Formats: sequence, C-alpha cells, structure tokens
Amino acid sequence: MRNIRITLLLAAAFGFLIALGFGILDSWSMSLKVTGGIGIGAWLVAGIFTGSYISGDRSRANESIETAEDRTFRNKAANLLFLIGIPFLVIALVLYLITES
Repeated sequence: MRNIRITLLLAAAFGFLIALGFGILDSWSMSLKVTGGIGIGAWLVAGIFTGSYISGDRSRANESIETAEDRTFRNKAANLLFLIGIPFLVIALVLYLITES
C-alpha cells in the first residue's frame, strides 16, 4: 500500500511539473497533450504487458512457456504503469476543463 501511494505521488508531482513547465512557456495546449500522451502511453504499455491486445490462443501459448518470475515481472510492470498513468490523465483532464471553459 505504501508503494502505491509513493508511485501515485511521484507521478502526480512529475505530471504537475511538466504541466507547470509548459504553462510557464505559455503553452497550456502542449501541456495537455504531453500529460495526456504520457498517461495514455503508460496505459497502452500496461495493456501490452497484460496481454490485453492478443487473442486467447496466443495468450495461452505465451503462458505455457513463461516462468513464474516472468509472469510476476509482467504483472508488476503492468500495475506500475497503470498507476503512473492515472495522475497524468487526471492532470490532463483538469487542464482540459480549465483551458476549454
């Protein structure tokens, strides 16, 4: 639980710094694109690690040849990337709501 909070806090701080940096340069739209892109990219890579984009036959074939350590690594990486994507997407949503109104 502690690692989850630290991950979310670090991702939120990094996303905030990116948004603030582009905002200082007077480019809020670029800030929105970068934070949203990082969030969506993190979720896409998490989906790749979980095997969400392949067929069931391919998934079963991959699971039959992978080791328990590989499976553990994939699951941890997917969870971490999913968690990292959340703050970036929240920041992008807030920026969108602020700049479009």
